[in-house]
Amino acid sequence: MKHFYLIPLLLFCFLTADAQYYVLPFVGAGSNPGGLNKDNEYPPGGGLPAGWATVLSGAKPTRTWSAVQNIPFPFQFNGTDVTQYKAASSGVVSFSVGDTTTVDYDNEALPSAKIPDQSVLVWGLVCNANDFIVSKTFGTAPNRQHWISYNSYSEPNLKSGWIYISVVLEESTNRIYIVDQRTQCVFNGQVCQDKTALTLGIQIDKTTAVEIQGSPNYQSTNTNMFVPDDNSYFLFIPGIQPAADVLGRKHILARYYVTRDFPIPLTGTFMNSGSGNITDVEYGFNIDDGALGSFSGTVSNLNAVPLANFDVLHPDPIVVPGAGTYRIKSWMNKINGNDPPSSVDDTIRSVIIVNDSAVTRKLLHENFSSSTCPPCKPGNERLHSVVGQYPGLYSELTYHFYFPTPGDPYYTSECADRSNYYNGINSIPATLLDGQININPNNYLESTFEEWQRIPSFYTVNPSGKVDGNKVSITVDVSALLPTKATTRLIVAVAEKLTVNNVKNNGETEFPHVMKKMVPNASGTLTGIIQAGATKTFNLSWTIPGSYRLPLDAQAANIINLATEHSIEEFDDLEVFAWLQESDKSVLQSNSADLEFVVANSNPVANKQLVAYPTQTSDYFFLDMSAFSSTEPLRVLIADETGQIRHAEKTSLRSLFVNTSQWASGVYYAKVIGQNEEGLQKVVVIH
Repeated sequence: MKHFYLIPLLLFCFLTADAQYYVLPFVGAGSNPGGLNKDNEYPPGGGLPAGWATVLSGAKPTRTWSAVQNIPFPFQFNGTDVTQYKAASSGVVSFSVGDTTTVDYDNEALPSAKIPDQSVLVWGLVCNANDFIVSKTFGTAPNRQHWISYNSYSEPNLKSGWIYISVVLEESTNRIYIVDQRTQCVFNGQVCQDKTALTLGIQIDKTTAVEIQGSPNYQSTNTNMFVPDDNSYFLFIPGIQPAADVLGRKHILARYYVTRDFPIPLTGTFMNSGSGNITDVEYGFNIDDGALGSFSGTVSNLNAVPLANFDVLHPDPIVVPGAGTYRIKSWMNKINGNDPPSSVDDTIRSVIIVNDSAVTRKLLHENFSSSTCPPCKPGNERLHSVVGQYPGLYSELTYHFYFPTPGDPYYTSECADRSNYYNGINSIPATLLDGQININPNNYLESTFEEWQRIPSFYTVNPSGKVDGNKVSITVDVSALLPTKATTRLIVAVAEKLTVNNVKNNGETEFPHVMKKMVPNASGTLTGIIQAGATKTFNLSWTIPGSYRLPLDAQAANIINLATEHSIEEFDDLEVFAWLQESDKSVLQSNSADLEFVVANSNPVANKQLVAYPTQTSDYFFLDMSAFSSTEPLRVLIADETGQIRHAEKTSLRSLFVNTSQWASGVYYAKVIGQNEEGLQKVVVIH
């Protein structure tokens, strides 16, 4: 469910009537143009996939041009053949390779005397150390794209942050794209909110240009994800904009249906890519390329303004003969009574899967939260208020997170793994519904729950298991009404039903469904193809390592080592979650169950009372450790709220004097660790 924004006609400024390009916006597209470039957006040597060539790297003076580069296929700029380009460190790609004009980062509106003719601009950038311009060609002839990417680049308003933004040349169509990919403002090591101020557009000559609205102060719209899911782009099409034209966007169809749902309506979403209003269309569609019928109907009274998205409901519904997989294709036969031009593709394609029966979906909620996150408290309360109205229809699992600093003590590397799987969770609270939609639970609505939960499922997932000492044994039965794919994965997690020791500063005092371990790991297990009507059983196990430890916080040096220790407060309070997930991250079905508690762990860690007096001090305090029974020396650690250790020692004493006269005012945490026992106490230093 991608969301596209309605863009007013005045978004683009055509500075002269002679400019032979027009522009279509794809703000919030959530993809790259044409879908050819699926590479993650990382710097060279830092995760950028193979195949990219370095065009220029920093640090470079602001007026630096790259060496001349060859375009790997025939290409025309404004109707003129061009074979080469060069890229400026300031964000200009020019086909006038013989022009020696140098361009600084002090950008301005277009057209500009500073800019060479025949140029594409993402102007206003600075090439610092570890900044790169890179290029790569995607696809196969005659439909290739050549990407020129300003990669991990600098822009003055982003401080020490970065921007990823690209110019794309397309074979055969001679189209040009500007792709807005990743942006982050960083100041003094912290995320900041300042925005870019760039000039985006095309300059044909010193008097003729096309620029994007907001230039020379264009603000990047992405959310710093390293995949295309938050990308926006602008398409520059050669020629004169037709008066009436449409671009096909999507069908408003679900992926799965049961036969009793039919007939179902067909609604297509289109963009008015012409220069005038659209009032009526002749809308056509077919099923399986016409094998199951072709249909055409007139739809009137639309009044779709230029560059707006609009929905068209076909007069005829979709009817299928029974269970199966069906291809749906729709297009425009007429626009305002005329044949549509061929400048853009008005065809939309979808696949629907239909079965005779279905099972009730248990909607999976993967919740990212932290005891150091103030808005997480009301977010969790709202989440539970909504799901509490639908018993038996949902699963809820929480990954406790590392920010805001100092982060939740129950954050682990597998919480990070699940975040990375969803392309990086960069703000919390955040709740993923069936892996497909990321919501802020503070804004969760019953209607949203119902919309996603009522999607039919064709699978059942039944987990069970037991805790025997420190061994967890899990069985998951998966039954299919439709075959699973070779890429379908079974994801399994062990969670604690309620924790209390990870209290921090957001006002929450207990935390439900806290993930402790992904089994065997966060990637899960490939199911293989389970045929329709079949059941497959998966047997998994996890040996809980070491002893309980309560980390001070979620800083890297303090988090739980999943190979040697654990953070389970009560072994008799564990549960198992299991779900089926596709390669597109969609969840097919989920479920959970309590784990049977057989015998107690033979080596539990006891929580001991640790007393500090006074608890508010300026110069010193005493730690009373008399509750500890261990005969071995005790480890004493005292840290501030950022996780910085201020005092550490081993002692055989059961009372300890701590001098705080030189400490900064603030909250500190004293932790004492003995043999299978530990305690935690907060102390406030005030000067």
